[in-house]
Amino acid sequence: MNWSVPINVGWRLRVLTGTSRGQEFDLAPSQYVLGSQAPASIVIPHPSIAHQHIYLDVRPDCVDVRLFRAGLTLLVNDKSSQSARLSSGDKIGIGQFEFQLINPSAPPRPSPVPSNSGLSAQWSKLSAMFGKWQRWQKVAVVTSAIALMLYGLEAATGNPNLVPVTLLAMSLVVPSAVIFFLVDRYDKTGISLRTLAITFLAGGTVGIIATVITAEASALVVGGLLLGPLFAGLYEEPAKLLATSWRWKHPVYDRPMDGLILGVVSGLGFAVFESAGYGLQALIEAGQAGLLWVMVLRGATSPFGHGLWSGIVSAAFWQSGRDLRKAVKNRQFQIALLWAIGLHALWNGGYLPGMIISGFLSVREFRRLLANRGYRN
Repeated sequence: MNWSVPINVGWRLRVLTGTSRGQEFDLAPSQYVLGSQAPASIVIPHPSIAHQHIYLDVRPDCVDVRLFRAGLTLLVNDKSSQSARLSSGDKIGIGQFEFQLINPSAPPRPSPVPSNSGLSAQWSKLSAMFGKWQRWQKVAVVTSAIALMLYGLEAATGNPNLVPVTLLAMSLVVPSAVIFFLVDRYDKTGISLRTLAITFLAGGTVGIIATVITAEASALVVGGLLLGPLFAGLYEEPAKLLATSWRWKHPVYDRPMDGLILGVVSGLGFAVFESAGYGLQALIEAGQAGLLWVMVLRGATSPFGHGLWSGIVSAAFWQSGRDLRKAVKNRQFQIALLWAIGLHALWNGGYLPGMIISGFLSVREFRRLLANRGYRN
């Protein structure tokens, strides 16, 4: 008599986290869509997962996975990816959930063939080391390399067509790394790349447009009295909050921590475009040396300014219900707005001690909000 227990061969998708932990889906060779609601063929009803999030192409020997559309996020074995070929045991992360593909009968992942070339070995070591870096570190290295290359080309050739992209690339280095660091470490909602990108661009366009309009309107009423750097926060802080307005009614991004992150993204978008303007002015007035000095200085100080101030204001706005009429009457929002405007004025005073005090207080308040999940006491 045969007492062996039959093994259930074939692909299975196992849920590793969340309320559905332990649930498994049998996957016969076919094509599937995983999402949070129909018409997805595999449904995980959770707001951190898009309605249709990923494709799964299941074959006898492997499974191909790819995003359903651009702007969504996918982790393959803890690394961000757009598409990948998976073997048994591989893990994928979507929103707040992690899954594992299992198939005892599938062939194992092929081992990499060792190379005898010294150059290839060194390259493999560098690639492996780079692969272990966090996303913000990779972003910092790549954007720095691009900015340095563009700066060198523009300085060597004097080609005016390189000026706009050089200014933006140099302005983007530090803010982009800060955004990825903040999102990867503190975003528990699963804010989409599309939301981050549009909020960033809105901060740099809508924010600046709103600032200029309100400043000019103020000048018509009270003259140039309130147009000095000390009063910039009166126009810029509400303008950066306005740039997040397209997500005020979003049903998922409803936590103060979401507001904190989106406020930072909007503020850093404002900082990038503003820095590009200052860089252009420096290039015209002082040449390449002036441009390099201004961009390095503004890049090094950008994490202590616009992003933190707008994050503080946005977190309080989210806490007050994302309703402008209620927010203006809310004491916590009023304090947060005045706090940001005051820190902004202290920074713009132009004195090093004031900038140091402003940076210290901004970081301290922001860290309090991070520790309290965006809530203000």
